[in-house]
Order: sequence, then C-alpha cells, then structure tokens
Amino acid sequence: MAAHRLLIDTLRAGLQAQADPARAPAMQAYMKSALPFHGIAAPLRRQITAAVVQQHPLVDPTALADTMRALWDEARFREERYAASELARQRPHRALLAQQGLALLPVYEHMIVTGAWWDHCDEISGGAIGPLLARHPAQMKPLLRRWAQGSDLWLRRTAILCQRGLKVAPQGPFDAELLYACILPSIGPASAGNPWPDEFFLRKGIGWALRERSYDAPDEVRAFCAEYGPRLAPLTVREALKALKRRGI
Repeated sequence: MAAHRLLIDTLRAGLQAQADPARAPAMQAYMKSALPFHGIAAPLRRQITAAVVQQHPLVDPTALADTMRALWDEARFREERYAASELARQRPHRALLAQQGLALLPVYEHMIVTGAWWDHCDEISGGAIGPLLARHPAQMKPLLRRWAQGSDLWLRRTAILCQRGLKVAPQGPFDAELLYACILPSIGPASAGNPWPDEFFLRKGIGWALRERSYDAPDEVRAFCAEYGPRLAPLTVREALKALKRRGI
C-alpha cells in the first residue's frame, strides 16, 4: 500500500508542477469533462508518468491493479485518469502486464464503464484490451462477445474497436469472425438486444472498425456493407468505405 501511495502522490505532484491553467478550460470544454484539466499536452503527460514509474516501479500485479484503480477513482484532474490507464504499459511494468495481464481486466472494465466517454474507451480498447486479446485469445474472445451484447455501450464500443491495432494472419492474431460478431449486435432497429440503434458513438465506432478492416480486406467490407446496408446508419457506411473511395478501390 505504501509503495503505491508514493507513486500516486509523486505523480500528482509532477502533473501539478506542469499545469497550464491557460490551456485547461479549452481542454475541459472539448472533452465535455466534469473533471477539470491541468492543461498538460499528452506527450508531456506521458513523459511525467514514465519518469515517476521509473522512480517508483511496482513489483506485483496486485499492487499495480490497486494503484491504477486508486489513481482513477481518486482523480481530481482528467490527466490523472489518463495516467492511470497507461500505468501498466510503462516499461518497468510491462513484464507484469505480459505475465499477469488478465488480472487487470476488472480494473480496465471499471475504467471503461465509469469513464463512459470516447477518450477513455478508445485509449483502453486499443492500448490494453487489444494486446490482451492477442496474448490471451481463449479467455478474451468470449468476454468480448459478452461485452458486445451487454448493457453498457462503452463496453460494446471497446469490443468493436479493440482489434484495430492487431495484424492479420499469418503475422498476427486479428480475428475477422470476432470483429463481425461484435459489430452485429449493435446494428439495426431498436430491440432488446440493441437498445442504442441511433447511438452516434456506436455507429461511428463500427464505421471506424470496418474502415480499418478495409485496408486488408476491401471486398469483405464492401460485401458486408452491401448485405447489411439497410440496417447500417449512413454514417457507418460512409466511414466504412471512406478509405476505399479515397484509394479508388
């Protein structure tokens, strides 16, 4: 406990020391955030976080999970939440993430649900959930299917977007079947299985995921849009086909 409090207190002090009150209001307004900002740009925030972790590394996954959750739940500025979601990927903690990454899943789920906004969702989906899927497909695939059919729209968006950084076979673990299994519950008219038929962040997320897939499988994405077109929002189709039209494919 003492070790993780030291890391948190040092990190907070480091962020406070670099605060830029002139930038903070615009950042808060852009993110529509209830939490205020320090006004620190992302590259500098990451440098501060990396330096503090290098100085006060954690030595076991329980301490890492506890620290991440405490920093997140006690956050007084939004940059503290960004740092909390990035702690496990700092160099001194990467071995813990590789060996015991599944132990952090409850923390990441808590962050996605309580953060309930696109910046947290997209950072965690690509930076944490995708890599966990690559390392632990047997455990992660059923979980992502449950998220994709569940009652939280940000977990649905996470399931849809988490593969966007994964490579396709034979180099990587990308799973097209899983992608479409995570997309389908969130398209079409309102139903018990799809309570958000007009939700912008789901429509946009599906389009983004399909656009990323179109770089490797253009015919597949075009065929999906043709088959499910009546159930897809125009925004989704535009996003899905944007890269193909730009490339003249």
